[in-house]
Amino acid sequence: MSTDIDIAAARAQFPALSNFVWFQNGGVSITPEPVAREHIRLMEELLARGPLHVIYPQEEYPRRRQSMETIARFFDVQADELALMRGVSEGFQTVLRGMDWQQGDRIVISADEEAALLLPCLHLRDLFGVDVVKVPLMASPEEAVAATQAAIEGGRTRLLALSHVTTDLGYRFPVEAQCAVARQAGVASFLDLAHSCGVVPYKIRDLNCDYAGILSYKWMMSPYAAGALWVRQEMLDSIRVTYAGGRGEKWLDFKSDTYELHESAERFQFGPWSWPLVHSWAFSCNWLSDIGTENIWQRVTDLTTRLKQGLAQIEGAELFTPAPIGASAGLVSFGLQGWRGEDLATALHEKWNIVIKPLPHSHEGLRASLPFYLLEDEVDLLLTALGKLARR
Repeated sequence: MSTDIDIAAARAQFPALSNFVWFQNGGVSITPEPVAREHIRLMEELLARGPLHVIYPQEEYPRRRQSMETIARFFDVQADELALMRGVSEGFQTVLRGMDWQQGDRIVISADEEAALLLPCLHLRDLFGVDVVKVPLMASPEEAVAATQAAIEGGRTRLLALSHVTTDLGYRFPVEAQCAVARQAGVASFLDLAHSCGVVPYKIRDLNCDYAGILSYKWMMSPYAAGALWVRQEMLDSIRVTYAGGRGEKWLDFKSDTYELHESAERFQFGPWSWPLVHSWAFSCNWLSDIGTENIWQRVTDLTTRLKQGLAQIEGAELFTPAPIGASAGLVSFGLQGWRGEDLATALHEKWNIVIKPLPHSHEGLRASLPFYLLEDEVDLLLTALGKLARR
């Protein structure tokens, strides 16, 4: 298995790996020591010097701008296109609440969406009579695009909202083509990038979406929790500001009761946030860039392929995630005949010290997350354990 990453050196930066075999990075990542140390340093700085934005604004505010530019550079976007959020859920809500919804309007999602996308859509349905249409899961890119186009053209569609990589089953959609289809039909698009940012190399603009939610604490290896909403520069005026908080104003006159919002995506911010978390996220962007996003993706590709091929050799194992890497990413979901997901996860933890997520929704089984720093031996340990459990 070829890689340009020094895996031993990388693993040495994750002290928590001494406690377990870790297949749960897609929930909340464990944090590499350099990023954690930076977060600790920033918190100690607050302890020693006090709130920097109050006492040393000339120092702290340029640093905040620099951190936002670092995060933006990682995704090859402009810092003015990013609004800080507490996660994808808040970013998606900002988009939804910034649109006027009428009964009979349609929002198109996939059949495998997590609560961050599904629940707000169902809430829109109950509040305004919006039709929520689910596109079925298809491993073929051509079929996925055709199904999306049919769903968009089948009614008064206002928004296409998809997870780039679905949370439970690990489908990676051909979003570049799906969002292009939406744009051609005059429909805006939102992408949840929680399970692709930091693992799949891309430039956000190349995904063809209009809005995107990104996270710090899964595949970007930063402490829990920070996030951002990306709004394509040309689309800044396409959604209104619903929550006008004390972070979105360009200026505010307390005597005349007049104000002006930022001309950038900052207008959608209504904070506050823990800036040590945001600065640490920017630090992790540089840490990942030093390793190399292409190197990380190649390593994840090798590990997930190893697991998928191994599962095919276990009697009673069923792969839920598409086998082709072009239709998946760092998540591999599967079931084992005769086993509930919860029981399987418990057995793996108790007997082999493997931490893995049971699937919570439509399937009985497990979801394995395979970050780049896992060992081939750890993948093989999981396969060996599953083989033994399958023979029970």
